Amino acid sequence: MTSGSVTDLDPAPAPERHWPFYVAWTIGGLVVGAVLLSRLPVSLTTEPAPVAAPAATAAPIQTLTPAPLRLVNPLPQPVPVRGSPLPPAPARR
Repeated sequence: MTSGSVTDLDPAPAPERHWPFYVAWTIGGLVVGAVLLSRLPVSLTTEPAPVAAPAATAAPIQTLTPAPLRLVNPLPQPVPVRGSPLPPAPARR
């Protein structure tokens, strides 16, 4: 054992400085937010157009009449080509 007082030789801890980290993240967040907000579609950034009041009388309901049925002829099948066979190759000597 050592006689005498025990002395702490480590220096006192420096205060932790987190503000540069917070400033960097805040500026980065503002830049990203500004970019995202500048890309919004026009329909989200402008007020919608006023809607006209409904007409006093009901409009007649328009019904669609079905088109007359048409018969579709099938495509003709290709006619097989039955030509003369190729002449035999000349014999080699």
